Amino acid sequence: MKKTLTFLLLSLFVLSENALAQDHPNILLVIADDLGVDHSNGYHEPEIRPTTPTLDSLRSIGITFENAFAAPVCSPTRAAIMSGKYGIANGVTRLMVNFDTTNTSIFKELATQTNEAYADAVIGKWHLSSRPIDNNHPAHHGIDYFMGPMGGAVPDYFSWNKVENGVSSREDTYATTAFTNASIDWVNNQTKPWFLWQGHVAPHTPFHVPPAGTYSIDDTNTDLGQFIAMIESLDFELNRFLNSLSAAERDNTVVIYIGDNGTSNEVLRDYPNRQGKGSLYQGGIRVPFIVAGKGVSRKGERESALVHVLDIYATILELAGADLPGGIYNSLSFKHLLTGESGAKRSYNYSEVGGNFGTQGYTIRDDQYKIIKFDSGTEEMYDLLNDSLELNNLLPNLTPDQQAIKADLESEAQTIRTNFWTCRDHIQNGDEEGIDCGGSFCSPCSSGTNEESTLAFSIFPNPADGAIALQLSTPASQNTLIEIFSLSGNIIHSTKVEKGQTVINLSTDTFSKGMYLVQLKTDSQVITKKIFINK
Repeated sequence: MKKTLTFLLLSLFVLSENALAQDHPNILLVIADDLGVDHSNGYHEPEIRPTTPTLDSLRSIGITFENAFAAPVCSPTRAAIMSGKYGIANGVTRLMVNFDTTNTSIFKELATQTNEAYADAVIGKWHLSSRPIDNNHPAHHGIDYFMGPMGGAVPDYFSWNKVENGVSSREDTYATTAFTNASIDWVNNQTKPWFLWQGHVAPHTPFHVPPAGTYSIDDTNTDLGQFIAMIESLDFELNRFLNSLSAAERDNTVVIYIGDNGTSNEVLRDYPNRQGKGSLYQGGIRVPFIVAGKGVSRKGERESALVHVLDIYATILELAGADLPGGIYNSLSFKHLLTGESGAKRSYNYSEVGGNFGTQGYTIRDDQYKIIKFDSGTEEMYDLLNDSLELNNLLPNLTPDQQAIKADLESEAQTIRTNFWTCRDHIQNGDEEGIDCGGSFCSPCSSGTNEESTLAFSIFPNPADGAIALQLSTPASQNTLIEIFSLSGNIIHSTKVEKGQTVINLSTDTFSKGMYLVQLKTDSQVITKKIFINK
């Protein structure tokens, strides 16, 4: 059976000469609930793991993102995807918060960008309406059709309260099966391209044994066994939906699959205890992320670039034909990564949690390092390249370079939390005149055509107590030099920058307290900024 399912999925997206030509791809967004990378094939490989031929096939014909961030709990993740904004900007950083209509949902924005070319639906979990729950909340956000539970879970997968376009009723069909049935029926009634948000509640608690024939694990007498069976059942139903599509629909469909946050701590594996769902550790916010189908030419490849679930917002818009200046709001499009074309990649990944959990705070990472700032005042820092499970807190014994990186991460996070966007997010937002330039906060945009003419740099922190980091707007050219002068004109420090570098870390331990001039020199430019050393 596994080989048959794999073959069906491998052939699912093979383009045929007779495929129906459409201007817009169908878009399927599949969200698994409380499923982190520790139980996802292609990420961790525990001794007992789920059999998921459908997801395995999607990985083999698509792209697997290795460093995807979400929020630690479900509502903020859903709100981030829905709005293209961090929780600090869209108002949802915890559970039981209403996702306000002042945010422009992906459904409304898609309708605007494509002149209502798409039919759209959300089938499955909502969890974006606070008490009192508004059964018409999905419609308020521009969704044509909704069917599913309004809350965060179902008390019984075999008997649950269903809301369909505002009308509540009792549903006794197994939840994962019911969502699939509704998805098949809805798609069969569409006459134009569609966007389907399929929000499963599986494998969220309560742990249970799914219907016979939808899973293969033998031992379902434990929470772990039942959890794995629920994952396998979800995979089975995803395969059933995909194989219900016509050949033309399959050829024209892009599938985006994610987990909404890390694994529930009761069944968390590999990561330290209590560092799963609800936490700002990797076990709570690093999620499986797979994209395959229409427009994805990278087959069976892995991508290490930083991505965030809120980037789905801009990417869907661009897949549907929109032309964005890098992205929109906090959402950076990764459409170019699906084909291997050149384009901006995230320099930072940020996440947060508030209210409902004891670990509220925020976290931010770059390609290697991650800091966690808890609201309690404690903080931690990890080297994720060498300590992916976050077993060794580097604080307080940082090297000068690590101190500079920490300061840089803190500065970027503070800008996100204060302004809701930054001059280093590769998106034209706020009052920027170009991408990350001009306006009230960013460096002026260059009018030149030479690549070097766009060069700019930022200093973090400023004022500084010790180490500093210089962030270049573009990779350094062959002859790039950094010189630091006293206000009297004496050279205090000189560093030649290697070609291609974008971050330069410097120690100021030998500097006296006072103001200095930092000059970035190339063959054609000299850019000067002030820095105050506070000792």
